[in-house]
Amino acid sequence: MADTDYARAPVLLFDPVHANQRTTRYALHEIGFRQIECVSSLPDLKTGLTEGNPVLAVMESSATDADIFKIVRSMRRSELGNNPFMVILLTTWSRDTVHIRRAIECGADDVIVRPFSTMFAEERVRTLIKARKEFIVTSDYIGPDRRKGNSARQSDAQALEVPNLLQATVEGDTAALARGSHWIKEAKSTVIAERLRRLAMRIVVTAELQLGDNASNARIDYEDMLRTARELKAQLLKLSRAEAAEVAEALIEQISTMQSGNDTSSASFKLTKELAMGAYAAFANGESLERSRDEIDRTVANLRKRIQARAQAAAGNAA
Repeated sequence: MADTDYARAPVLLFDPVHANQRTTRYALHEIGFRQIECVSSLPDLKTGLTEGNPVLAVMESSATDADIFKIVRSMRRSELGNNPFMVILLTTWSRDTVHIRRAIECGADDVIVRPFSTMFAEERVRTLIKARKEFIVTSDYIGPDRRKGNSARQSDAQALEVPNLLQATVEGDTAALARGSHWIKEAKSTVIAERLRRLAMRIVVTAELQLGDNASNARIDYEDMLRTARELKAQLLKLSRAEAAEVAEALIEQISTMQSGNDTSSASFKLTKELAMGAYAAFANGESLERSRDEIDRTVANLRKRIQARAQAAAGNAA
């Protein structure tokens, strides 16, 4: 395999401030990139992502953070562009922890705070080539796996290796590039199926919290349930899975009825759970969520513990 050659890799650089754009372009050029397309407007950025063939996107997020974060999420969900697994590097002048957390949570591979040296930027790019993180898929996140081994937030989401065309391009991996389109298509199918499973599971977990001897007394977020059910239906319609989408529509109607207060009985929550499981089964050609049973049980148990702990803390404060 040939040595790393950054000049092979097409880069899309977005920054609405031309002085900053020139500075970043200079840094990329010093690293060795030569195919750098610079854009300064969001429409041009979307066009470049959709009609171009970049393997690396470098985007400034300070001035247009909400739009940039939405674009990254849309890319990861296969709603924008041709490669949801494109390497994405965000830059920012903001040191605000909320901004940086949102930048990380949108699904970008890395975030670099300005000002930065060319050497520092090259180290981060080299990491994205040689040691890019695997992806995880949840109901509301698709992107690099940043979980810690002993973290309390550790989840059961399985890490997935996704196509890294930046690495294949700079290393001249002709075999990987030859199967690039097929590679992306396979990974997209895996991610879409996993996200649908996660959306269904989110509703199942919420319903199960209200069932059984240890039913939770916590306030039910019907708006979240509706958003999740609507997203489930929208994804099924995009996949032309009409039968599954019909079940999802029945799920939406059921949750709406519960939200209106007309029926919040255990039987109603059980039906909600069954409809969510049914929508996924219709998509997965009969495969049920039973393979996810242990994960669902663990999630429900952990949520009940947290709800109980909060209730005890509130009671202690009141006393």
